Amino acid sequence: MKRILMVGAGSCQRSAILRIRSLGYEVIAADYNEWTEAKGLADHMVLADAFSPEDILRCANEYRVDGVMTSGTDQPVLSVTVTQNRLNLPSFLSDETALLVTNKKHMKERFREKGIPTANFRIIGRGFSDSELDGMCPPFVIKPLDSQGQRGIFKVGSIEEVRIRLESVLKDSRSSEILVEEFYKNDEITVSGWVDSGRVHILTITDRVTFSPDEHIGVCTSHENPTKHIEKHGVQLKELTRKICKDFIIEEGPLYFQFLIGNEGIKVNEIACRLGGAYEDMTIPYATGADVLRMNIEGCLDSGYDKSDLKSALVAEGSRPFSTRLFFCGEGKVSYMTPVEEIRKLPYVLDAGYNIHMGDLLPAILNASQRAGFVIVKGDTRREVEENLIDLRRTMKILDEDGNNLIRTL
Repeated sequence: MKRILMVGAGSCQRSAILRIRSLGYEVIAADYNEWTEAKGLADHMVLADAFSPEDILRCANEYRVDGVMTSGTDQPVLSVTVTQNRLNLPSFLSDETALLVTNKKHMKERFREKGIPTANFRIIGRGFSDSELDGMCPPFVIKPLDSQGQRGIFKVGSIEEVRIRLESVLKDSRSSEILVEEFYKNDEITVSGWVDSGRVHILTITDRVTFSPDEHIGVCTSHENPTKHIEKHGVQLKELTRKICKDFIIEEGPLYFQFLIGNEGIKVNEIACRLGGAYEDMTIPYATGADVLRMNIEGCLDSGYDKSDLKSALVAEGSRPFSTRLFFCGEGKVSYMTPVEEIRKLPYVLDAGYNIHMGDLLPAILNASQRAGFVIVKGDTRREVEENLIDLRRTMKILDEDGNNLIRTL
């Protein structure tokens, strides 16, 4: 039986671990947490830092694995790729490309070098001088170079606020520098697809709905397929996606690119070479017929994996409508939750899950790690999806001790 090392074992890797096992492979789950629900589904659990290529290489050697992969998470892509290439295992990316798509300093510099539109930016460190931000106009967005889940990201109004927040940003980074961008008022768009021997297949183009940037910048609350911008900007989004793949030498595997549409047109926010963390391993097969999770799994074992789904997949414009609700809750103690089995039985629900439990004391929302759960709602049309969401809101409840519904974003 072939063995696959799954790097990361959170809720975003749960369905991948189950799918690996259903395909008849053995799963080793590596994560820095002692135990997670997803880790408990694997054949073997390993304590390791998914962000550390050294840790993942050690695990791969120890278990003599036949393949290494991740899903739904950015930073482990570098650890996975380095391990694959050191052990001569099948790999979608070169080490250089994996670094470019996981480190925002290298990513943004490549954008600038290749003329890819992106927000004006600088890279700064402790003790920076005001002159390093000459030519930039506040407000600013400050970010770690190598984090994920919107950790350590802040919208600030002045250079002085950059100084005040700098250490808070660095707490979520392994770097001594941070990214400073000009804030660009926008609608966010996500392009998901697959590259087959250099040919780019764009599968879905979704609206990435977020909290207000003045509340929790960049924290996603839903993905809506297809995007409302498909008619006006669909062609340009596809052209830009293909240019990025060429300029970053992305020749194989999954794509998850984030774009910003505002009054200066389309700008690229960031790019990743992995399945998305909004359960795209379920929504893309439903919406297009392309089983990207199977391809990801088989592609980490065999470079000649079956990609025939791409030939018959629906294009983004014709993909089936859905809404992935990534819901959050207000502060309070959980005293009741509508059973997840009841939600999954609803005829318009593709899947659902909770990240919280009865009795949990829920904190204030800081970033995407406070996500309470997800529900994927389907329908034959966008209007039907919206009607189904109204019914879901009547059905689904998470109550505190006073009977108040804690759900904020559904």
